[in-house]
Amino acid sequence: MMTLSPELQSSLESKIKQFEEERTMPLMSNMELRGIERGKEIGKEIGELRGIERGKEIGKEIGALQKSRDDIKTVLTVRFGQISSEIEEIIDKITNLALLKEILKSAVTANSLAEFKQSLAKIQ
Repeated sequence: MMTLSPELQSSLESKIKQFEEERTMPLMSNMELRGIERGKEIGKEIGELRGIERGKEIGKEIGALQKSRDDIKTVLTVRFGQISSEIEEIIDKITNLALLKEILKSAVTANSLAEFKQSLAKIQ
């Protein structure tokens, strides 16, 4: 085996390293990188659309709850006159649409505001 001087050894190692770097192909081609970027863009767009759709759903739910609450208050006001702030607060705190529908039925069928208040206490 031949021994090289430190200068020649360093030069040889440098040339070997350069040769290996030139021969090494990139792990991903430009097309693959563009494809990945496009995939990220599409994923972001899909995520935004899903977020918008979810926002619409939540808005509809909130609107339905508020309409149901308003309907109950309207029925009570038409039937019995002014309703107390206590009853309004109780109605405004309810977040279950099915429960609000039951309360609306009670508002329509109650014979008095006192009877409605009793049924409201039972329903909750």
